[in-house]
Amino acid sequence: MSKAKSKKSARAELLARMWDLGRRSSTQTVFLHEAIAQTAGLNATDTKCIDLILRAGERSVTAGWLSNMTGLTTGAITHILDRLEKRNYIQRVRDTEDRRRVLIHVVPKTLEPLHPKYEAIGRAFMSFVEQYNDDELATIVGYLEKTCEISEQQLQKLIAEGGENAERSARK
Repeated sequence: MSKAKSKKSARAELLARMWDLGRRSSTQTVFLHEAIAQTAGLNATDTKCIDLILRAGERSVTAGWLSNMTGLTTGAITHILDRLEKRNYIQRVRDTEDRRRVLIHVVPKTLEPLHPKYEAIGRAFMSFVEQYNDDELATIVGYLEKTCEISEQQLQKLIAEGGENAERSARK
């Protein structure tokens, strides 16, 4: 076999492994987050919505904002927020400047039982990545930033297509 064909074959094999490992990593991540969420009587979507609220920082979070960020319907978000509020993970607070708006705030104390679980995962991953030098870490960070960007773009595309499909169904 020629060197060029061998190189092409090796690349094809690496790309196939990358595809498979991406799927496997995604699946394991979903089930890991589901298992952690279940220890608190929640599901992975609940905990990821909490994470979005926390990462919003000073930004005002509303049910509509969560719907836009997740691609879930406002009805589904309302159901999630009802569940989280019932368990005291979040509070709904009327906006003092616009009483029609309801802002979502996390109740930090209720998250305390989850902290050790997430911290253990974080420590395990950080311990693992310590083996890489700065150039390798920069490559890994670049890869992860790009995969996040692509995921966000694909989510927005699916959300837009969902709206288009709903409009088509309504016209039928």
